[in-house]
Amino acid sequence: MHHSTSGTPLTLKQCRVIREVMRKGSEQSASAALNLSQSSVSRSLAQEEQALDVSIFTRGWSGAELTADGEVVMATCDALLNAILEVEQHLQKSAHTVLTLRNHLEWRHLMVAEAVCRLGSASVAAEVLGITQPAVSKTLKELENMVRQPLFARLRHGLTPQPAAKELAALYLRAQPIAQSLHQALQSRPNELNGRLSVGMLSFSCQDIVPIAFASIFKRHPRIRLQAMQGPYHMLANALVQGEIDCFLGLLRTGPIHPDLIEIPLLHAQYTLIARADHPVHQKAMGLKDLTDERWIVARHGTPIREYFETLFHSIDNKPPIQALEMLTFASSEELVIHSDAIALLFYDDWNIQRLNPRLKQVPIDLPSPDCTIGITLHKAHQSAIIDTFIEELKAVIKRKIAWVIPAE
Repeated sequence: MHHSTSGTPLTLKQCRVIREVMRKGSEQSASAALNLSQSSVSRSLAQEEQALDVSIFTRGWSGAELTADGEVVMATCDALLNAILEVEQHLQKSAHTVLTLRNHLEWRHLMVAEAVCRLGSASVAAEVLGITQPAVSKTLKELENMVRQPLFARLRHGLTPQPAAKELAALYLRAQPIAQSLHQALQSRPNELNGRLSVGMLSFSCQDIVPIAFASIFKRHPRIRLQAMQGPYHMLANALVQGEIDCFLGLLRTGPIHPDLIEIPLLHAQYTLIARADHPVHQKAMGLKDLTDERWIVARHGTPIREYFETLFHSIDNKPPIQALEMLTFASSEELVIHSDAIALLFYDDWNIQRLNPRLKQVPIDLPSPDCTIGITLHKAHQSAIIDTFIEELKAVIKRKIAWVIPAE
């Protein structure tokens, strides 16, 4: 008895599979939780996506992630599985062993229970359902094993439903319309941007731009699922190539490391030396050579900031200080500068340098070729309306920032 026979677009097993993949983040972990083979989980999921003509999951930063259509499917699965759980919990009160309804129940069990309850006869129910009487009897036996109590009492005039059978019949009548409404729910979604926007951010980059752009998108396009995560360049580039994220922002390099990636410049910035506002270096330092004995806070090796840092000291025939403290975030670097005697090499656009924390101060030393560019890195083949919208929002945020910059006197 296939789920198409029951008039529902998905089986209860598929509901369990979809929920577990969502919870565990992978088909492999879901298969272990469900005590199924991974091939069975994969096949079940593929069959459901084919039946509904939608993609339920997409590959994400942390594993399988629901698509916009998948969110709708998941809501239906949750409603069905929660209804089953409610009945199981009620039946558990009169059972002496743990029930397994939620793990093994299928539509055929509920259909048979409802038909026998309504018709009072296994043979008549078999005829109405278009199956054999032995199949009805076998299905009822499976169901009794799940609920650990008899479903029907056999009398001279037929089968009389017991309380458990009545609850299961009522469950079928309640659950079937929920499942049947899934196609309509998928077709009636508003014709607006929806889906995932997963943005990577390089360390020290765009912490003030991305949240503002996200807020605007969230307001205009509430069906877009927004994600942001931070990581080093090679990790984010690999995630972008694999389709786990949609783009990433940060200081642009001399060119992307993968031929399928492209870079779009967004904002001009400059490398800047920052120290605590009352640090003696502001009075005594006249050039880079006066800073060789200072303690430093810089970005990790392999970043443009670190490369520039090392170039600075090579330009004065000096080895870069080996006691440099590596930090991963802009905020942590500024906070550490405030509470230490260290100097930080960071980068700022004009807006941010004008709004520098009053406990910090720019070290008055001219740096050679300090210009750098903040930009966004994309995959050539993974363009979308959502990414275009995000870039538009970023440019709008940057345009407003530039307008707020106070002209230098």
